[in-house]
Amino acid sequence: MTDGWSIVESGFDVETNRAYEGLFTLGSGYLHVRGSLEEHLLQAPQNQEYVRMPANVTAEVFPDNKAKWGTYVPGVFGRHPWLNSEMVNLPWFLGLAPYVNGGKLDLEVANVRDHRRELDLRAAVLRRSVTWDTAAGAILHVTYEWFVSAARKHLCVQRMVVRTDRDVTVSVASLLDTDVRTNGHEHFTKVGMSHTGDPERPDLQAVVTTDTGDTVTVFSRVLAPQATWELDAGSRAGTLTGAFDLLPGQSLVVEKRTAVTTSRDLAPVEPSALLDSLSDLTYDDLLAEHTAVWASRWDAADVVIEGDARSQLAMRCSIYHLLRCHVPDDPRVAIDAKGAAGEAYFGRYFWDTEMNLLPFFLYTHPDKARTLADFRIETLDGARQNARGYGYPGARYAWESDARGIESCASWQYRDHEIHVTADIAYALAHYARATVDPAYLDGPAAELLVETARYWMARLSWRKGEDHPSLLGVMGPDEYCPISHNNSYTNRLVAHALKLASEHGQHGGASDEERTAFAKAAAGLPILRDPARKLVLQCEDFELLAEPDFDRTWTDRSKGYANNVSQERLYRTKALKQADVLMLMMLFPQEFSDEEVAAAWEYYLPYTTHDSSLSPGVHAILAARRLGKTDEAWAFWQDSAFMDLDGGAEQGIHIAGCGNNWQVAVFGFAGMSSAMHTDTLTLKPHLPPAWERLAFPIIWRGTPVYVDIVKGKARITNRGTAAIDASVAGERKTVPAGETAEFETR
Repeated sequence: MTDGWSIVESGFDVETNRAYEGLFTLGSGYLHVRGSLEEHLLQAPQNQEYVRMPANVTAEVFPDNKAKWGTYVPGVFGRHPWLNSEMVNLPWFLGLAPYVNGGKLDLEVANVRDHRRELDLRAAVLRRSVTWDTAAGAILHVTYEWFVSAARKHLCVQRMVVRTDRDVTVSVASLLDTDVRTNGHEHFTKVGMSHTGDPERPDLQAVVTTDTGDTVTVFSRVLAPQATWELDAGSRAGTLTGAFDLLPGQSLVVEKRTAVTTSRDLAPVEPSALLDSLSDLTYDDLLAEHTAVWASRWDAADVVIEGDARSQLAMRCSIYHLLRCHVPDDPRVAIDAKGAAGEAYFGRYFWDTEMNLLPFFLYTHPDKARTLADFRIETLDGARQNARGYGYPGARYAWESDARGIESCASWQYRDHEIHVTADIAYALAHYARATVDPAYLDGPAAELLVETARYWMARLSWRKGEDHPSLLGVMGPDEYCPISHNNSYTNRLVAHALKLASEHGQHGGASDEERTAFAKAAAGLPILRDPARKLVLQCEDFELLAEPDFDRTWTDRSKGYANNVSQERLYRTKALKQADVLMLMMLFPQEFSDEEVAAAWEYYLPYTTHDSSLSPGVHAILAARRLGKTDEAWAFWQDSAFMDLDGGAEQGIHIAGCGNNWQVAVFGFAGMSSAMHTDTLTLKPHLPPAWERLAFPIIWRGTPVYVDIVKGKARITNRGTAAIDASVAGERKTVPAGETAEFETR
């Protein structure tokens, strides 16, 4: 077991390589690079072209490549032949490999004694060590260390150290390769390669133009002892190779600095000039400023778990990727569904941003939360275009959004019917305003969005004959296995909330008094369906008309999701939930549902839930811990959610919404914190798992920095702000003055 800060890969297994590449992704927010091997694998070409047909990603089988390079700048999208656009995989620059007598280090074929990689989460640094028995008889000890600078967002810095047991000539090759594909697709319409073989400063530069007109420049410079550098260049890749005579006990230190810039940059910078400006800074200088930024990030966000080292590591892994993914000071982009660590979801933005990611940033880094909220305001015109495409007024947000807000989802079921995302966004903007004590946000930047989306909802509602209330027909709730349902309770409640917000703030967004009155009336009329006899909130009008699933007969391979076992036709006519639906509603509006209703929904829907979505376990864990007191169930669902990436699930990228859920399980679930959406008082109802001796974390509570520290039977709340706050723990309420700590009994 590690120290709680390090993810370690011991040895090398080609079968798990892609999973570690995704898990070991480094990034500055602006620039993200998968944790690929610096020397690469000889039998793993990255320029394979193939057709990836639109499909249900949950059940999709991806090409079985040994390795997957990935360099991503969020917002750089390319045209897709069927799917509008996708995030582009940019030129790969990590190549930095030793050669001896022409022999190349390759972990599949070389005689390697040992291999180890370690991601230091605290420092956001990837370290690697290899001992290689070369064919020439020399033993080479090679260590790598690299990071994508948090202090200089365009910059990646690598260092390789080579030692040997005998006299040997070591060649070092620095590679820059543009011959890459994105989901099997070529996005570069123009490629330019240039270089210098200057012994003091060997450089390689690639300038590519994407099929959407963006220009991306990748500039790499090698810092090493003086050598003669030879160029091996083609139209798509270039390698600079230098030879060094190495004595036993002597260390060869080679550093590679790479700057990546694009034509989208808000503050344009010339990459070679950027590297020139760093000439007086050593590797250690650059590392120190990078780790200082990360130390500040961790101070504001680290969740401490004592008594369970594995859970501690999983939590920090989740927080690391959340902090890595946020694009600093740029509301033109959000966080894509794979955390800029893979291409499975084409780099698109889902409702995950609002429901799974935003809460973490709201309560740890409110300034970062603002850019995520503002992203939807920035893309309002795209939402208007989507609405017009369906023949509606107002604004309709995309189920799968590109950086312009344009709908990019290929599957008609989700694209046409999973419209709750538009209401989820309104909920998130209200959450931002409440959590940051910024009510003017809804009257200012958000007001037009609230009105435009309300106009869409008013046109999307139906008034059926003989009924005195509006309905939402032909929708898909969070449960994607019930594709065309009527009056889905989750969707109705979120839409009612959005309409109410528009009625209250619409005068600032251009709504007339008549419109605002209509918004309020429609909000009050949308039904939440209930069966009073069973105290059961119904998922929709249609759910109980569906066939029983008979999982014992139809779910034969439990190592795969239910959607991988049955046809879509069977899936859509069966009582099989992909994820929490009614329970998700109850988590978002806890004050509106009694304990009996939550328990009834749990008992009824859980047996039908497949948890095929990575978003499902977290919701169940939160409700089990905070609302139902189901300790064993909460623990089981935490295990399912916390380790999906650590246990090999990161091949196609990080389950970044799951990372957000993991933080929420700890804070909203096991600590039992109430959302600022529902209370002005910091309210906790702790239920620690038996294995956890302590749970502690910092939060920003409605503008005040607070530290929460929970052990068995006690909780301490430290007010790190300048004004007193009210706090309630397990029903005991106290005022906590600025700079002081209050102690509470938790049972």
